[in-house]
Amino acid sequence: MVSWNYFDKFEEVINKYMPARGEGETMASQIVTAVNKLIYKWYNDGDVYDNHYFLNGWCNDLSDYANWLSEYAKGADEILERIKRAYNYGDYEAILRSLADLCLNEDYLSMYNSPKQGTIYSCKGEFIFLEDWEEDCDDWEEEDDEDE
Repeated sequence: MVSWNYFDKFEEVINKYMPARGEGETMASQIVTAVNKLIYKWYNDGDVYDNHYFLNGWCNDLSDYANWLSEYAKGADEILERIKRAYNYGDYEAILRSLADLCLNEDYLSMYNSPKQGTIYSCKGEFIFLEDWEEDCDDWEEEDDEDE
């Protein structure tokens, strides 16, 4: 298991590259924003970037962040692809650790001081988040039945 404290070592890099709002104007800021979002949403909400393999996520679709990283951040695709073999939360946390180790360091980010590419908020690719509407509908129907 990888604890939230593991990511404290990246605080200086995150503070340097994380924009005050949005995704920033460089690819480096986009990378830091996307990676930070994946880590934050896991440890705070239990969200995963792709829930159609073995892990269930909560309700937030993070697939665009993972798809953007896979397309634009060299080496991230190989790490993110491990979701296909993540059978438990420890496996998922290991993915996040590897992603942070690769992407959240000065040497790596210095290669990405170019203008931003695309947007981390809308990027299609192999990672998808499936909403379980049927389960939500069943819950809604049960509530309606109780009201009658």
